[in-house]
Amino acid sequence: MSVAALRRDPIATVGAIGLGSAVGLIVARVPVGAIFLVLATVGIVIVITRPDLVLLAMIVALPWENKLHYPSATLSTVKGIGLVVMLSYLLRLAGNRRTKIHLPPLLGVVAALNIWVSVSLIASPIAPEGLQKLLRWALFFAFFFLLIQLIDSRREIQRALRWFTASVAAAAIYALWLFVVSHSGYRVAGPLEDPNDFAYLLACALPIAGYLIGADRRLRPVWGAAFLLIAAAMLATFSRGALVGIGVVVVWGIVTRRIPMWVVVSGLATTLVAAALAFTLWTPLLNTALHEKNHVAQSNTESREAFWAAALTLAERQPLMGIGPAAFPEDAVPLIRNNPIPLAHPVTHNSYLEILAENGVPALSLFLAYLVMVWFLLRRTHGEAAGEDDVDGRRLATALQGSLIVAVISGTFLSEELTSPFWLLGGLAVVLARDSVRRTAHSRSYGQSGAMDLLPELVSPRA
Repeated sequence: MSVAALRRDPIATVGAIGLGSAVGLIVARVPVGAIFLVLATVGIVIVITRPDLVLLAMIVALPWENKLHYPSATLSTVKGIGLVVMLSYLLRLAGNRRTKIHLPPLLGVVAALNIWVSVSLIASPIAPEGLQKLLRWALFFAFFFLLIQLIDSRREIQRALRWFTASVAAAAIYALWLFVVSHSGYRVAGPLEDPNDFAYLLACALPIAGYLIGADRRLRPVWGAAFLLIAAAMLATFSRGALVGIGVVVVWGIVTRRIPMWVVVSGLATTLVAAALAFTLWTPLLNTALHEKNHVAQSNTESREAFWAAALTLAERQPLMGIGPAAFPEDAVPLIRNNPIPLAHPVTHNSYLEILAENGVPALSLFLAYLVMVWFLLRRTHGEAAGEDDVDGRRLATALQGSLIVAVISGTFLSEELTSPFWLLGGLAVVLARDSVRRTAHSRSYGQSGAMDLLPELVSPRA
């Protein structure tokens, strides 16, 4: 290393020398530990130098969160990865003070929402479950913040979407394997405990997988297979809420002409092929599953109505602060009447009513404001891309809008405010809008400079 480099960053240089010396001593004494030491060293280097890669690890891990409750559900692996990403980002800030911190208006809304959730916990009887749920709110606030700081271009957005879709497709393979081979249940649940939660995740990933089929031509067969697997697993969950979300996206795409008819037809054909193949190969298994689902379908509808009524009653009692995070299962039990499916720990089965009951009207208002702002960001980005004849930009904005529609509609039937789709889509919408503004400004400045270059030729006399 040159003397100039040593002067530029003496701390990093001394640290590297010390680390190298320590590695040498340990390898000399314990040769078998060399492999683990090298892996640990590589991990440390990645954490220090590439926080964006650590963020990708978090994106991959989120669909598998229920399988990563180590050492406990409160202090899970996913939360640990989140802390590592934050540490890596802070190290980047410390190492390069010129790093820009992005503070869009949407971040203020998310921060205010998390502050209000914390206030609602303080105003209510604090229980371990409430603290655990507050930690989940903090996790997704940090996830949203890190997304808009560590992803800074369309290319990086596409990379994040590839990793997310690949992780969801792997979860679909795992779920289908359990369903077909292990017969673990009459509905597919995969790495999540509840089939409806899993269906929600799969449905939100479908528009993104469809986008990757068109955008990533080199890996088109891979993303086509991922779309098929995700669709098949979603159908095997027998979740009506997820199907309603997908149906609304299809109608929206046709009415607004955002989605070409051949894409809609291709998607429906793929889904039908998956269903036909499944019923051909596993007819007895699927017939049993359908019978069980039909048996409880009406009871599920009545249960949701009872939970929603209880949530509204609790919101009327505490409209400002709510009853506190994670308090619904306990406080709602005395209010639930005529519930055909008695549960020890009922959930609201509605993202918006759960926030309203547990955190109050201000929290719900902030959450809805967040969703509206994300939608208009994507809508504006789509319009700018259309004006610049940016086909990929239009398709990417449409895919994120489609996933957001699924998240919003299906969230009416499920409590999903603390799962990855809402916050991943919001963070990527902010980055895409920022990239769109940058591209538009560059295009306009390039056009003006090009016109100025041609000006001498236009005004010079001809020979």
